[in-house]
Amino acid sequence: MRVLLVQPPYDLFPDDERQAMPPLGLAYIAAALEQAGHDVAILDCVVEGFDDLRLLADGRRRCGLQDQELRRRLTDFGPQVVGVSCLFSAQAQSAHYVCALVKAIDPAIVTIMGGAHPSALAHEVLIDSNVDAVCLGEGEMAMVDFLKTIADGSRRETKGIITRQNPTNARVTASDLVQDLDSLPMPARHLLPMNLYFKHKAPHGGVVRRNPCTNLITSRGCPARCSFCSIHTVWGRRFRSHSSTRVLDELEHLVRDYGVREVQFEDDNLTLNKRRMIEICRGMIDRKLDLLWTTPNGVAIWALDEPLIALMRKSGCYHITIAVESASDRVLRDLINKPVNLTHVPRVVRACRKAGMGISAFFVVGFPGETKKEIAQTFDYAMSMGADTVNFFTATPYPGTRLYRECSERQLMPSPVDFASLRIGQPIITTPDWTAQELGGMVRAAQARFYLHMALKRPNRFLLAMVKKILREPRGMSRRLVDAGSSLIAHSLGLNKRNSAGKLATTP
Repeated sequence: MRVLLVQPPYDLFPDDERQAMPPLGLAYIAAALEQAGHDVAILDCVVEGFDDLRLLADGRRRCGLQDQELRRRLTDFGPQVVGVSCLFSAQAQSAHYVCALVKAIDPAIVTIMGGAHPSALAHEVLIDSNVDAVCLGEGEMAMVDFLKTIADGSRRETKGIITRQNPTNARVTASDLVQDLDSLPMPARHLLPMNLYFKHKAPHGGVVRRNPCTNLITSRGCPARCSFCSIHTVWGRRFRSHSSTRVLDELEHLVRDYGVREVQFEDDNLTLNKRRMIEICRGMIDRKLDLLWTTPNGVAIWALDEPLIALMRKSGCYHITIAVESASDRVLRDLINKPVNLTHVPRVVRACRKAGMGISAFFVVGFPGETKKEIAQTFDYAMSMGADTVNFFTATPYPGTRLYRECSERQLMPSPVDFASLRIGQPIITTPDWTAQELGGMVRAAQARFYLHMALKRPNRFLLAMVKKILREPRGMSRRLVDAGSSLIAHSLGLNKRNSAGKLATTP
């Protein structure tokens, strides 16, 4: 069968930076379908229309191929099945729009949507008559089986696929997930315009020293049960990984076939299996791959120690990101359910400094039950921990998460939910302790405070980083800096006013 897998155009808020990296989820599915004998193509609308921006009615910009070109590409390939990726709820509008374009061309084309959003809200997605099916969780084996039912005309029930004909199909369980990741073929990067990713140089996180740079994923599943994370709807909670040999073979493939000089490991838990991580690092050294690498998606802090960090540095790692989330043990334990030991964080920072490695940190604030004092505690901790970069995010109730259920039950967010607003930089939760607007102001002021802190402490490094960001995304970065500066000034005026009135300030 002829199958087209589509990465839809990306909808950007005014201060969002454009990013374009290979959609590895689609590339894995494409490889499995090719192996099963199907004629497969991948259309990444984002990278192929990277310079095409269209203003939407809500003020966002849609980055990617415009309608006319997208129709032409669909018509030229003539697919029988179109699979559309929808990784995040904020991108649901664009994903549904692509399905509508497909059906307008030929209603007989089967459309199927996959990713975290449809995996969590399959029946809601299927309300759209332009979507014929939803793939729950991992797509490789489910898509292969689903295409068999289309080819033989049976449309029988397929594990992991929900359709209107089979609307009550059981959810995917841990045993249904691919247990041996090495059994999967390598992602079908040959179906992607790799030259365009290298040309636009817009990777995840933006920290890159050498080009060409690309990404890879070596593991799936997260045993942690963080209240705000929806990745378990796709990959489950059991940690599964490629063997170290398979990872090293893929790295060699990237170097040999694409001239890659730097990689970004996008794993949620790259270092969770410490023995495997050691084998990967030693293998990179022994094979003389000469690669630089980073972890923009974060690593498991509890698996890091000084010897491992030193080995990571020797193998080419020059910057890691750690997800601390909060400086309050109570918030980590009771509200987030994150297995982070705060006493271990300074040891990780010191080990990175000793190894000559950069370090960034993620923090998330604004959980129901979190006080302003605890939010301020997190801000103060972040300023003093010694990280090169700190990013403050607001707790976002993504479908499929405990946070989403809690906010729905307690009516802490607008109803119905505007999925386009589900973005980590745009708070929508209001609690008795603070409003969404107040939380946004606190976060912007804290981010501006960190920028000021870095500008004074490391002015050269700060200016270089800001120039790079502004050159890459002038509109978004300029607006972000202006908003941050305005928030810091407004916050400082409010703080002084409260202090002069003899009241205790609870925000930094």
